[in-house]
Amino acid sequence: MISRESHAYQLALGWLVDRIDYEKLAAPGSRYRFTLDRMRDLVRRLGHGQHLTADPNDTASAPPVRGNLASTSPPHPSFATSDSQFAAANKSNTSPSVSDVQIVHLAGTKGKGSAATMVAALLHAAGYRVGLYTSPHLIHLEERFRVDGKIATPEEMVGLIDSMRPIVQAMADAPIGGPSFFELTTAMAIEHFHRHQCNAWVLETGLGVRLDSTNVFQSHATAITSIGLDHQHVLGKTAELIAAEKAGIFKPDTPAINGVPSGPVRDVIVRAAEQVGAPLMHLGSDIQIETATENCPAWGSRFRIRGLGDWMPADTNIELKLEGAHQVHNAAVALAVVDSLSKVAKKLRPEQRIHECFASLQMEARLERFDLPGGRVVLLDTAHNADSIDAMLNVINRRMTGRKLHCLFGTSADKNVRTMIQRMQPHFDRWTLTRYEGNPRYVPVEDLHQTAVDAGLDPNNITRIEQPITAIQKAVDSLANDDVLVVCGSFFLAAELRPWLVERCDQFAGSSESVESSADSVRVTDSDRVPPSSTRSPSG
Repeated sequence: MISRESHAYQLALGWLVDRIDYEKLAAPGSRYRFTLDRMRDLVRRLGHGQHLTADPNDTASAPPVRGNLASTSPPHPSFATSDSQFAAANKSNTSPSVSDVQIVHLAGTKGKGSAATMVAALLHAAGYRVGLYTSPHLIHLEERFRVDGKIATPEEMVGLIDSMRPIVQAMADAPIGGPSFFELTTAMAIEHFHRHQCNAWVLETGLGVRLDSTNVFQSHATAITSIGLDHQHVLGKTAELIAAEKAGIFKPDTPAINGVPSGPVRDVIVRAAEQVGAPLMHLGSDIQIETATENCPAWGSRFRIRGLGDWMPADTNIELKLEGAHQVHNAAVALAVVDSLSKVAKKLRPEQRIHECFASLQMEARLERFDLPGGRVVLLDTAHNADSIDAMLNVINRRMTGRKLHCLFGTSADKNVRTMIQRMQPHFDRWTLTRYEGNPRYVPVEDLHQTAVDAGLDPNNITRIEQPITAIQKAVDSLANDDVLVVCGSFFLAAELRPWLVERCDQFAGSSESVESSADSVRVTDSDRVPPSSTRSPSG
């Protein structure tokens, strides 16, 4: 049995992380060459070329060259499923045919990871075995690779990485260069799904779409959740330019869902869909969301959706465990995607399977709530751009009215730090500025402090603490009864602080004398109790 502490796991993960040369910024001003040709070659060498889109540069169809280049490990024993075609595939010990594999592809400045997770949950509820590929991971790299909600095991990770080594060696001397870290993890995801005989794949884009590694597969449904300003150095300086990049997700005759509201940015998306020949449905016009205002859960959301097929009556109340209007929006995108897959939608019954999906769905560090004794609350969020900060503030202003708010903030050097701080400035009483430690892209605390002061924060309300664990310890200890601490600014910061929060809250729960007396402590599942990996990828 291979564990995360084993030499084999650490060696394999170290080899993979070493592929991130372009993120180490060895040469000032250097920029990695994004290309789909290298990803196509990688997928073909794995033997999965049948899932690729047509390549206009191909003069002939390249045969699969799996041979000895990839592991021939047997697939994982089948899970119970109601899908008859998939059951037949399991019986014959072969993977589902190309025509039986449903591929869903999602993009967006924010919300794409949440929407992808919701789509995967809905597909699973419909009886599919679902592979979900998202990025970045929060704590462990294997979180990027899930089958029916279960992350890949360390043993599976070692097998997947080992299957990449000879391919990387074979591609090393190619004029276009060897595969990047993200190209390798995308290929690993597809190989993982193949080994588990998944008949549905849900792929979240990494950066942009047009030249993203996930954009080489023939999808059956696509979606753009939102467009905002992020990664402008790569995608373009305006929302319209970014929309044009993300609209590269569209495929001919493949249904597409648009979550961007009316305006110039949506116009870019509409023109792109028309040029490709992708039928496009819009949230807000074709599909309407009605958020419930009565009998709402204490934390979470309830809504109705109109404009979908007969399988989803317009009067159906949908409960979502995730909090915030932005998560309702993401859920609507997910439902619309499933609606576009008619063979999937007809297998779902709103009053049963959808309720079970959404009412129990949890996502770590997406406005994740930790309730502490004395009515104190810690909200952990990965918000790291202006749009996601706005979504976070909308929830805080609605749910935490009248409470004193403390912000623990640290972020990355490629983010618009001043804009984020300016958006938050009117809402918080106290600030603690820190940084994460597992990646060199952090903004130094002194630089963060200077930006915060320049943005209008009162220096008397700012505490600077270099070490993130010390920062959250002091921030939590400083909370009075009913105060709220919001931790935000970066995936990396959330990843480093979440294990401490879980452990701290477990200590509170363990010190209680009874189940009733521990009701004020955070409730976490066994899957939440995961120590941070000793090898962190700087990707994401």
